Amino acid sequence: MALSPMDVSHLAAVDTVRAARVLDEVRSAALSGRPAPLPPRPVIGQSWERVLRSGVDPDHGRRSGLLSLDEVRRRREASPLRHVLPVLREGLLSVADVARHIIVVADDEGRVLWREGSAPVLRKADGLGFEIGADWREDVVGTNGVGTPAVTGRPVQVFASEHFVRSHATWTCAGAPLTDPRDGRLIGVVDVSGPLESMHPATLAWVDSVAKLAEARLREMHVRSLERLRAVAAPALSRIDGRALVVDRHGWTAAVTGMPYLERLALPKSVSAGERWLPALGRCSLEPLAGGWLVRA
Repeated sequence: MALSPMDVSHLAAVDTVRAARVLDEVRSAALSGRPAPLPPRPVIGQSWERVLRSGVDPDHGRRSGLLSLDEVRRRREASPLRHVLPVLREGLLSVADVARHIIVVADDEGRVLWREGSAPVLRKADGLGFEIGADWREDVVGTNGVGTPAVTGRPVQVFASEHFVRSHATWTCAGAPLTDPRDGRLIGVVDVSGPLESMHPATLAWVDSVAKLAEARLREMHVRSLERLRAVAAPALSRIDGRALVVDRHGWTAAVTGMPYLERLALPKSVSAGERWLPALGRCSLEPLAGGWLVRA
């Protein structure tokens, strides 16, 4: 009886070797244009189509240069991901190490900024170029647990030959995107990867749940920052008779006076003190505050 893509996912949990063999046949057929024994999962098939258009070599892939250590440090210090590393480590690292996995955290450009876990697996990852500073965007290294979740905006598990590049077919990866709760912007991806035999169907849900905990931590930090800004703003607003509001550097409102509450104010990309025209309020004056702006309408 023919297998369905869903059957293969379950098969991988109980018969890794057979599932890998089936998926290798699926991949080979898709690349050669021959009829496949079954279609790839939709998320994988769509990824393969994107990767084919981008020109990635399915047999050898390609690698862009590693970031310098100075550039890695600069990106780490500038990334909001640094605030949630403790959440990611606590939720993933202990189990990952026992299960012969590694944890990889990449930024919004697919660059690997942090990597921890099983030492033998880290050494194997080095051989694939899955190392600090590497570029793992989908259009660079093909379908994978870092680049594909970044493109789709949702958690993705990539097993065996679901990876587009042949050398990655001995791996299983599960990655989830991390977004900024203030605007939904992608800020990175957290991925758990390991050798083929370490595949487990629950890994994807596990990684996704920890990613959501990390996003919740970012939301808490945002709320606390607005509360601090509100305390700073109170004396300034108490002296104003007209319409005014205090917003953080991203335009989120901490306090208002003389006007209805506005959740977020659209600010120019480059903000500086002085008079400005803002669509929501018209001509305004902007004064810097610690952590934000006092906006007088």
